[in-house]
Amino acid sequence: MCTLTWRRDSARGLEVFFNRDELKTRPVADPPERFETGEGCFLSPRDPKGSGTWMLANDHGLVLCLLNKWELEGRQIEGARSRGRLVWSLAAARSVEEVGASLGELSCYQAFTLVGFSPGGDRCWEWDGEELRVKEVPDFLSSSSYRFEEVARAREACFRGGKEGEDLHSSRGEEFSAYTVRMNRSDAQTWSRSRVRVEEGMVRWEYVAEQPNLGGEPEGFQSELALR
Repeated sequence: MCTLTWRRDSARGLEVFFNRDELKTRPVADPPERFETGEGCFLSPRDPKGSGTWMLANDHGLVLCLLNKWELEGRQIEGARSRGRLVWSLAAARSVEEVGASLGELSCYQAFTLVGFSPGGDRCWEWDGEELRVKEVPDFLSSSSYRFEEVARAREACFRGGKEGEDLHSSRGEEFSAYTVRMNRSDAQTWSRSRVRVEEGMVRWEYVAEQPNLGGEPEGFQSELALR
């Protein structure tokens, strides 16, 4: 359950916006911090339950984002692995080409969309549980475990209607619902909002941790990482 948008231009470099939605019973994730790979460094939030992540940015300027394809869930997988751990395992990659070369046997993972942004180009991989497809990165991506097609249409309509960036990812319409980009429903909600900028030799991550039921003021975090 996520919403991803991005933009790239000569003035602002790369900006990636990513809302993470999760069940209210899931442990709250840790905000982004710096980790070492043995070959370099990366910034990433951490999911305590899966011990992985849904998003990271490394010192090569590579940004990775993963969205679960909930509409294709349901396969029984013996020895299933966390998709967040898959993202974590790619933290040392220097380019989207290296990411693609590292996506080997995926049958142990439920379906997902993985998006990579790098100085040398951008790429999207879609795993449906049987086949891996490679495509260009759409300017808007959303996932939901609830009425996926309806939710995706409603959120994309907000995007196509002119909202973008922080304006889009903090929006709720008239009130929060399962259909809003910043969403809240009885069993799940938006738990974090990320804005990652890669510009002027730096990765700058602005992370907003939401309160339960989106009540009260969110807590903000900022972190930086120098590029090689």
